[in-house]
Amino acid sequence: MSLMRDLRRLLRRFGADETGSTPVEGVLSVVVLAWWLAVSFQFTEAFRTRATNVKASYTIADAISRERAPVNDAYIDGLKKLFDYITQSKYDSWIRVSSIYWDAQQNQFRVDWSHATGSIPAQTDASIAKEADRIPAMPVGDTALVVETAMRFDPIFGIGIGSGWHNNFVVTRPRGFRVVWEN
Repeated sequence: MSLMRDLRRLLRRFGADETGSTPVEGVLSVVVLAWWLAVSFQFTEAFRTRATNVKASYTIADAISRERAPVNDAYIDGLKKLFDYITQSKYDSWIRVSSIYWDAQQNQFRVDWSHATGSIPAQTDASIAKEADRIPAMPVGDTALVVETAMRFDPIFGIGIGSGWHNNFVVTRPRGFRVVWEN
């Protein structure tokens, strides 16, 4: 029992001791502050990357909506280069541009033409039907451009945010003229 009593007395004395060591407290504080700085930097970088990705998507959508000449594979590949330039991304990315219209007889959206970069497939009537809730109502005879972009994001530190893709889905109307596809 003496051992237990001595251990209890030692623990009580340790718990009541209010003397501290400033260097030890400083080291603990520096560790916490360094962790907080790393987390703050990572979240800021994730939101900055996301915002840049959204801006680049809307820029591409606006550029193609103003196009009067027919577009083709080379034009869409050029838009991908523009997207990569704007985002200054070192990660994988892709874009997919589709021209859609509302088919009143079938009561669904239809794809007029679609082109994607990389290994992503072009939109089809079946795949665009799955996105119908993301597309605003359109009058019969009107067309819209759907610009989809995605960019991979890998955080610098493995704290709080995992790797993933920043995806955007932008629907815009052509400015004045219908954008046509040229093979």
